[in-house]
Parts: sequence; C-alpha cells; structure tokens
Amino acid sequence: MPDDNDLIGWLFSHGGPILRCRTARDLLEVPAQQQTDLLSEVLATSEARYWLDRLHQARNIHGSRDSDAENALAKLLEYGLDRRIPAFAQGVERLLELPLGMWDPLVLLPLLVRAGYADHPRVAAWLAERVDKLYQTALRASFDFYLPADEAARVPRAWRGKPIYRDEVGHLSGYALPTCFDFYALAHCPPMSSLPEFTARRDAILGFLSDPRFQATPGGYGWDRARHRCYAAGRVFLACAEPARLVLFIELGTRFPVARRSSWFRQGLAELERHRTPQGTYRFPPGLLPEKSGSYIYAGAHMGLGENRRSPLALELESTFRMLYIHKCMQIG
Repeated sequence: MPDDNDLIGWLFSHGGPILRCRTARDLLEVPAQQQTDLLSEVLATSEARYWLDRLHQARNIHGSRDSDAENALAKLLEYGLDRRIPAFAQGVERLLELPLGMWDPLVLLPLLVRAGYADHPRVAAWLAERVDKLYQTALRASFDFYLPADEAARVPRAWRGKPIYRDEVGHLSGYALPTCFDFYALAHCPPMSSLPEFTARRDAILGFLSDPRFQATPGGYGWDRARHRCYAAGRVFLACAEPARLVLFIELGTRFPVARRSSWFRQGLAELERHRTPQGTYRFPPGLLPEKSGSYIYAGAHMGLGENRRSPLALELESTFRMLYIHKCMQIG
C-alpha cells in the first residue's frame, strides 16, 4: 500500500491547478518561485476568475448565494488565495468600506483571519471582542442555554414551543455561544501577542465547544425582545459537528489537542478513515464533499477544489488531499 509521500506524488501528477497548488503549499516544501508559478496557474482558471468576480461584485456579506461575499471569500481561500494576491486584497478592501450590518463582522471575521488580516485594526478589534465574550461563557461552564417553559411562553406566538436561548447567551448578548464562525476563526488565527492570555482563552473556548454537552445541544432561537421576533440559530449556526460538514470540522479540529481528544473528533475521524480504498487512496461519499450553489461553506457546501466532478477520479483526488492534509495538521499540532 502506498505511503503518504506516494499519494502526494499521485495528487500532484493527476490533480488540476487548484489541487496541485494546495498540495505544494500544504503537503510539500517547494521553492517560493514554484509556489508563485502554481498560484498563477490557479488565477488563470475559470473557477478562480468566477469567484474573484463574485467577490468584487458582492453587495451583501451573509447569504447562501454565490454573489454573497462569505461564499466568494470561502471559495477563494479554499483555492489557496489570500491577501498576498492583489485581486483578492482589492476585493477585501472594498468589502471593508461597505456599511456593515450588525452580524456581518461575525461572518467576515473567520474568513479575514484566514486570509491574513488578523492584524488589521477592525479585524483585530472584532477578534478581541469575540474571544472575550466566549471566554466568559467558557468560564461560567453552564450548559443550561434555554429559557424555562414559563418564560419561553412569553415569546411571540409563532415561536412558542421552540427552544429559546437565555438572554445571556442569545440574541441580546450577541450570541455568546461558540458558533461555526468562531471555530473557523480560532482554527486559522495566528498567535495573538496583542490579546492577553490568548492561547489560554482560546483553549478554554475550544474545551467548552468540544464538551459532549455542548455538542449535544439541539440549537434554538434568539429572542429579539425589542423587535418582538425570534431568529433561528440552530446547530448549523453553532460549532456543532454535523455529518454534512464533517470534513470541514475535522480539518478545523486537527489544530488543537483539546479538540482531538474529544469524542466528536475521534468518531468523525474514524468515519473518514473508513473510506480508504484498497489502493490506499480515499474516496468519500459525495455528500461529504459537496459543491453546490445556494448554501454556505459553514454548512459544509463549497468543499470542491476545482476538480471536474464528472471525472471518476475527482472525488478520489479531493478526498485523498483532504485526508493527507488532516494527517499533516495532526502531526504539526
């Protein structure tokens, strides 16, 4: 059976420009000029041009359309682009000049952190505020997230009988529970000397979200008392491992010992390892690596790396890359 080095060579020989670029950057040590050349090949692809156009045309941050900024940013990051690419940086600078809605920073933060903007004043301020908020939740160590029935009965009729978050963790608090956005941000965040005790706070938050009691929460609704309505904030919003985004969450969790020790991670990794082929490659079911419009990277969509899904090798190539990347992250972490 081939070892990981053999599989890396196979990926580089059979993959398209995006997969070759990610393989060189994330699995190999190649000279800087070769990385630059491979990125140039990525930028010449129709896929990269399509998502760069979406980024430059975006007028909305959060949404499931390809034209919403979060999806364009997420795809370009998966393709290996970041702030060092002028066309990418220009698109981000334009976004940061737009008037942002109340929840837009929460959505943008993880993507901009991954893109290399953790030192940008606005991004750094968003990150510091979010880490402090979640750290306070982790310190309380309470998993009693929902209003008791008598209080929940006072919500507008349309949401009665549904789980409603307590104000201290719900809408009024700005959702002081670890969300999928927070998990993504923490996974890609560099060491932050400007934030006091960042590593200890980060690990406390990760321990809280990896606790089986958090992972078992059903999710609920945030009550906006001022507007007399509730907003859905279910498990897909929270940092809960779900089958549809298992690959994404395992990738994020590889970076942290506290996550790797958790039952959700160990069970999820075992599920992915189950899809190894007799040839030593991996081939996930299509539902584990979806690529579709009308959804979000945080829900597990947009996981494709540019391979033609009509090709019989496409899923095998992308699955194998994902698993080798997970293996390497676990060795580093």
